[in-house]
Amino acid sequence: MKIQHSPYLFLLLFFFLLTGCHSEPPTGSATSKPVPLTDTSNQQTAADEEKAASLEKLLKQYNPPGRDAWQKPEKVIGKMGDLSDKVVADLGAGSGEFSFRLAQEAKKVIALEIDERFIQLMDSLKLIQLKPEFQHRLETRKVTPTDSKLKPGEADIILIVNTYIYIKDRINYLKHLLEVMPEGGQIIIVDFKKKRIPIKFPRQETRLELYKVENELYRAGFKNIVSDDSSLNYQYIVSAEK
Repeated sequence: MKIQHSPYLFLLLFFFLLTGCHSEPPTGSATSKPVPLTDTSNQQTAADEEKAASLEKLLKQYNPPGRDAWQKPEKVIGKMGDLSDKVVADLGAGSGEFSFRLAQEAKKVIALEIDERFIQLMDSLKLIQLKPEFQHRLETRKVTPTDSKLKPGEADIILIVNTYIYIKDRINYLKHLLEVMPEGGQIIIVDFKKKRIPIKFPRQETRLELYKVENELYRAGFKNIVSDDSSLNYQYIVSAEK
């Protein structure tokens, strides 16, 4: 049987091999005993393939076929208005689906991500997907479950796509975002409707009803909450202001 490998898998494998080549060798003392040389290339390659396959599986979950068609990223970005003098924070940026697009529109984009693998992937892919004149606009930043790592007033707009339902303590996290946003700053949340749709991930029981997102924004202190559950077939868009 002929085995076909995904092109994305080879890209990811190349990425891991490339980053591995830049790692510094351990430094030993003058009195340390010489270590017998052992060929570990096969083990290293197998480990890299496993890491790449794991990341590819994650990417397939978050980037299912036809995502652009049903998520309509240009329509979502269009709701932000003129971004030429705006800084946009993409919270839960993943592989950069929105960040790379925003970098061509906004003054600056801060791609916030909790997974170091995605940080490294975006840093590598931006050299391929973005023209040189846009690359400096995109900054990646590793975050924690409780801290966005945004400085007060740093981002005019915070975009949260396919991520809100995974935030553990959502009310307090929203309050944190409200604190670091400037007056008049905007938050935009895009997530899946809790109804029968062809998209299997995330599971229906994991999704949040639209009214719950609205209520949580209100409880956190946001104002001018506006919801749109008709522009996208499978998702709703909720915006609010500080």
